[in-house]
Amino acid sequence: MRTVVVGAGAMGSVYGGMFAEAGHEVTFLEVNSLVVDAINEHGLRIRRGDGDVDTYPLRATSNPVDLGAVDLALFQVKGFATVSAARLLSPVVGDGTVLMTLQNGLGNEQALREQYPSNPLLIGMSVHSVTTIGPGEYHHTGIRETHIGPSRDEWFDIARNVVSELSSSGYEFRLETADDIHHQVFAKWVLNCGSLPVLSMTGLETRAINDHEIVLGLCDRITREACELAAAEGYTLDADERARYNRSLFQSAGGKASMLQDIGAGRRTEIDTINGAAVRLADKHGMPAPLNRAMLALVKGREAAMGVSS
Repeated sequence: MRTVVVGAGAMGSVYGGMFAEAGHEVTFLEVNSLVVDAINEHGLRIRRGDGDVDTYPLRATSNPVDLGAVDLALFQVKGFATVSAARLLSPVVGDGTVLMTLQNGLGNEQALREQYPSNPLLIGMSVHSVTTIGPGEYHHTGIRETHIGPSRDEWFDIARNVVSELSSSGYEFRLETADDIHHQVFAKWVLNCGSLPVLSMTGLETRAINDHEIVLGLCDRITREACELAAAEGYTLDADERARYNRSLFQSAGGKASMLQDIGAGRRTEIDTINGAAVRLADKHGMPAPLNRAMLALVKGREAAMGVSS
């Protein structure tokens, strides 16, 4: 299966390596020339939790014309870049090309369906922790479950086949096919709302947050507020369970959260598709959501102070 991973960042690289392990032809489409050059010169390098380093001799390009026909396109760019990435890939997307997104936040599915209304589209949620070491080199610090399902029921068999293919990669990535995938996406989203902005603003590494109950309490309250917004959209989640699950992630995940890594590197964050999405839902349903509004304001303010436009 000819696979293109759109975005050779931390998460895209982990899944690109997984497709390569399963025997598929993988190419990265990446706009950062430093990352493209590093992968082409040295291969994609992923350090595992046990200290082993896997090197994959994969190809990367910034020009979609170099890709040729594509069987599957996995989008792993930041949410604010989904629309432009979808347009960039258009020269090589055929009628039968399967699209897939495991991105954080809300709105990515809609952006892809607007660009490609008839292509099979798989969506999902992934609870992995990955730290960037340098261009084309990453540390896979935490493994949790990945759920993949169809945007429409008619594509369920395609989702099952992709999960089966990825499960043959040789690594235990805890992949599952989900028939309630939209519920799963919202379940992951509320965790992101309650964790990423807090970690990015405090500067705490993921495990270090466990030593600060006052900070954990704030994460709990934001998570609960996000659950109320999900319920307004028709996705009922157990707020107590989600808060406990977030705390369990803090115990097991290593390194820095993705949004904290973005702040540290002076990059634009995903806040617009995470807490920003929460504010849009709150406005839609006439709900206050003060904590998510506060997190959005703080991170946007930090971006402005860094000179990052959005």
